[in-house]
Amino acid sequence: MPLFETIVLATDFSETSVRAQDYVRRLHQAGCKKVVALFVLDTIETGVVISEPTGIIYDEGRYEGDLNARIIRHAREKMQELTARLEEVGLEVEPVIISGVPAKEIVKIADAREASLIVVGSHGRSNLASALLGSVSDKVIRTAKQPVLVVRRDE
Repeated sequence: MPLFETIVLATDFSETSVRAQDYVRRLHQAGCKKVVALFVLDTIETGVVISEPTGIIYDEGRYEGDLNARIIRHAREKMQELTARLEEVGLEVEPVIISGVPAKEIVKIADAREASLIVVGSHGRSNLASALLGSVSDKVIRTAKQPVLVVRRDE
């Protein structure tokens, strides 16, 4: 049995996530057969900050539905590209797009799919939230039962 038969690749389609895809493509040579490509729409960060004549305001509900719909549409397009890129090296890909708290959902999906490895980027799209709340990769490392491969951004 291969060491890493099923991998969860958590992506936010950032530059670091694309680097993580490259690692997953190479893991196919080490026996990886299936990749669960996971995008989690962060329910914490979907409120909208907008500029009004009176200053900056935060509106949690007014624009949230439209914003989430656009994010999901974009995620579906990017997920199709990611899926094709992984399938071209012979990997079976299960694309998953869900909403929730990213670290919790990544670990939950990894457990449900009996993944043998989780692959995440070290820095995603939200550096502000990472600075305030800790990064998703840090939280996954602390809570996952599986080994976690954290791919650093290219500096």
